[in-house]
Amino acid sequence: MAMRRIVGIGTARGVDVMERVVELLEIASPAILALDENPVWFSTLIHMRSSRELFTEEFLFDQKRHILRRGGDVGKLGALLYALRHAGTPVHFADGVSGDILSDAGELIGVYPYVGDVEFAASTDMMRTPMELIKQRIPRYPGMDFDYELIHAYQVEAPDDIRDRALGPRNVFTARVLNRILMEKTGDTLAFVGHCKRFLKEAFEETPGLTEEEKLAYRPLFDLLDAESKEFFDAAAP
Repeated sequence: MAMRRIVGIGTARGVDVMERVVELLEIASPAILALDENPVWFSTLIHMRSSRELFTEEFLFDQKRHILRRGGDVGKLGALLYALRHAGTPVHFADGVSGDILSDAGELIGVYPYVGDVEFAASTDMMRTPMELIKQRIPRYPGMDFDYELIHAYQVEAPDDIRDRALGPRNVFTARVLNRILMEKTGDTLAFVGHCKRFLKEAFEETPGLTEEEKLAYRPLFDLLDAESKEFFDAAAP
């Protein structure tokens, strides 16, 4: 039976919303988690999955301190903390864009996400899928071997404003992933944790450098989702 309800939790950069995200997820009690993605969260998960001594709440709180020091977004760490406390909760990275990210020469020609494969994003539980399978299915980078340092280097080249300007096509990709999960998976609630600009058009329109065409074309994520029930919570709200 298809999932009927989606809960969206909006995050922000430079604000300690980690525990608030956990609180909201405890209330929502999702069967499946899906996340925005960036190099820090991907790195955090890879380290946790690769080293059992890092598969701990302490490691996530250490990461939070480092990220806040750099003005980053710690909301998705709250989602990983929830998944750690609720063993068995699937976690999907649901971020990406369609089209090529790198040229044949390996130069960055697209925007930020590391994966543009809807099937990969919708079917892969990043908490439990064997690491070797995850490595084999990263489709966007040159060479046969998974090279996390290479992926990280490509991703961090894109500053926040550039990534945010791409939220229009990123929302389209994410909606395709989330709609697949809603249709194909079981359970009552799917929760998506992502930057508040994903959900709020007025927040997106504050992004520096936007053209009028980009503003007019932008569609908030919930406008693209097929679910009986849609609820949004802003974790950074006072």
